[in-house]
Amino acid sequence: MNLIDVIKARRSVRKFKRTPISDTIINELIESARLAPSAGNAQNHVFGIIRDESLRRQLAVAAGEQMWIASAPVVIAGCSDISWDIANQPEDDFGVIVNHLRFGNSFIADMKKYPNRRAFLKLYHNGSPCIPMEHIFLTAVSHGLNACFVGHLDIDKASEILHLPKNMACLFLLPVGYADEAPIEKELKSIDEISFYDRWISK
Repeated sequence: MNLIDVIKARRSVRKFKRTPISDTIINELIESARLAPSAGNAQNHVFGIIRDESLRRQLAVAAGEQMWIASAPVVIAGCSDISWDIANQPEDDFGVIVNHLRFGNSFIADMKKYPNRRAFLKLYHNGSPCIPMEHIFLTAVSHGLNACFVGHLDIDKASEILHLPKNMACLFLLPVGYADEAPIEKELKSIDEISFYDRWISK
């Protein structure tokens, strides 16, 4: 399959066959994540390959008791090192400068003072595993597999289940397997509805 065909075939699936996924394919999934870009090349994403059925069931419970998650032969845990805290950085740090420009000085000042630092850091680093996980998803599709992003998740509970250290958080789950259902066709907006050239023109 070429890339555009893989993208067209990508569908979220919530029912999987029990067919195991080979180590060769798993390694290729994680390699595709390793090659993904990250902000400032921080590479603070880490991926757990969860095959143990008991752990998969525990993670499914932590994900709002979505027990279909445990039906996948592999659940990829999208984790991040959340130790970088904007409140501890000097004002000339590039990340601080960029965030001031993007979100404004008053917002960043408020975020630096937010009392629950772990809650803030989970939100701040929430996007870090997303591009690598999409690489994993598309690579899975190229092997005839399907998956589904799961963000409905008790992050602290999932992190505890996986015995992550305090500087790490499990932010997403990605159950992966061979589909045991026909993916639902999505109604998508047209190219004209999702793009504009040069300047926005009201339609």
